[in-house]
Amino acid sequence: MKHALRISTLAAALLLLPPLAAAQSTDGGERRCFNGYAYTLDGGEYRYTEHHEQQRADGHITSWDVTYVGRDGETIATKTMDFSAHPTVPTYRMEIPADGYVEGIRRDDGWTMFRRESREADEQTKAFTIEEPMAADSGFDPLLRNQFEALQDGNTVDFRFAAAGRQGVIELRAQKIGETTFEGRPAVQFEAELDMMFINFFVDSLKLTYDPETKRLLEYRGIGNMHDANGEVYPVRVTYARDMPDVAREHGAPAADCGAIDG
Repeated sequence: MKHALRISTLAAALLLLPPLAAAQSTDGGERRCFNGYAYTLDGGEYRYTEHHEQQRADGHITSWDVTYVGRDGETIATKTMDFSAHPTVPTYRMEIPADGYVEGIRRDDGWTMFRRESREADEQTKAFTIEEPMAADSGFDPLLRNQFEALQDGNTVDFRFAAAGRQGVIELRAQKIGETTFEGRPAVQFEAELDMMFINFFVDSLKLTYDPETKRLLEYRGIGNMHDANGEVYPVRVTYARDMPDVAREHGAPAADCGAIDG
């Protein structure tokens, strides 16, 4: 049986996507907040909004909270990330309460990815080592941003990805596939795909649209990290529009402001 690779929506790794709400934090750092709006890739049905709140210091992300808000305005999942140990491989924990699903990465004496399929299931773990260039979860985007000029010049970028949801490290390669527009502005498109065949791994290519000047991720198309009615992950299109879409507002999406979600 082929399994969809559970990979957190890569659009979630955005740093400067407008509109951003920014606020000075008590420790002198900066807090930045924004939303992403997710639709099914097949049919374009609105499914949820990602609300992101980042803490930054000296120009770098230190911590990052993501709340996933469903079509009834209720929280359907949460994720917390810490980038203090590595700029593109965060330690993190993601939870989907309805399923009892948990996944993430922790770092004690070494690096360990973990996953629990349900409340009744045992936790699975797998140790791994950092082999550069490497990313995990939302660290995918900072890695591509670091390689942006090389991709723009037509070079292929190979890297490793620690996939906690599939308890393994896979090899990916990214390349530029063309140019387009987004909200009337020039944009560039990159594609990431498996660099080699892996048993028990299957994922369609991931397509990402960026602003070539600011290196901001504008849209993501590929496998998401929420579950459908059958408990399976499904492909999504996540767009970072300047204004909240009417359909998201009608379904109780939070404002993109910092502190829009209590707790």
